[in-house]
Amino acid sequence: MKKFKWLLQVCFLAVFASLFTAVLPQTARADFAERPVGFVVIDQDGGVDGAVYKQWRQMVRLAYRFPDYRIIDGGEPQMLVSQAVRDGVKPDAASLAALAEKSKTDVLVVARIYEMDETLVSGWGMRFDNDTYVRVAASADLFVYKKDGNKFLKKRVRESGLREMGNYDKPAETIKWQLSKLLNTMENKPIIGS
Repeated sequence: MKKFKWLLQVCFLAVFASLFTAVLPQTARADFAERPVGFVVIDQDGGVDGAVYKQWRQMVRLAYRFPDYRIIDGGEPQMLVSQAVRDGVKPDAASLAALAEKSKTDVLVVARIYEMDETLVSGWGMRFDNDTYVRVAASADLFVYKKDGNKFLKKRVRESGLREMGNYDKPAETIKWQLSKLLNTMENKPIIGS
């Protein structure tokens, strides 16, 4: 008799659980609209690899967070911006507004990299010591266009100089933090690292 009651209770719980799951909706829906963000890197130096791109993309993700925004890597924004640069279009507010409209993005972030280089240099020829120095060169143009409010910001990153070994920022890091500063300025957020 106890086994029969136990079996009856298990069957009742199974039927109740199946009815309960049938009542719940099977798909989750978001009540917010994701706004696409196009992130485009035009590498004219050849120094942007996957790890560097990932670091820069992280800065874009910090400024434009999910669930409000969705970052689009490559695809339509990359193709349109690359074609415009090849055609000689100068990135300004009007051209980025047109490119954002064509690529159906609400925010368009463009990083055009001209040079990222670090070279070891012996101090013998330039100074009277035998230390090793690093010649650092970072050259990039950063652009952000936001459709909401028709906002446009640009930043020229130019760093070139001789630094002590172990006491310098890599060019990719310099560009990363300048990109972060530009995006946070666009969104009126606190500037990281200042």
